[in-house]
Amino acid sequence: MRLAWPAKYLLATLPFAVTFGGWRLADWAYSYYQCRGGLKDLQPCFAGSVDITGFIGIGLFFCQLLWVPAAILSAVLALAVFEKHNRERIAKGPSPLTHVRCPDCGKIIPK
Repeated sequence: MRLAWPAKYLLATLPFAVTFGGWRLADWAYSYYQCRGGLKDLQPCFAGSVDITGFIGIGLFFCQLLWVPAAILSAVLALAVFEKHNRERIAKGPSPLTHVRCPDCGKIIPK
């Protein structure tokens, strides 16, 4: 089964979306749930009865640290997907929606 091109582009941007989104979500949760302490001495933090200290620690440290390399990785993956997409599109030939065959000479020309 082959993935559609939009799904491939979405998967290529996933590393950036997960790390950047995790960092921003942890930053929001830290202030919304009024957590105390810094990265080295983060106090237990609860959302209702659920301890979210681990999530906030990972989000504020690893996600904040890795979002830049993840953005570079996502850009490289998206460019690779774009290259394959463009190469396949060119190999298929001109689209019948944008090109027609000239009745006089038989060549394919733009509409």
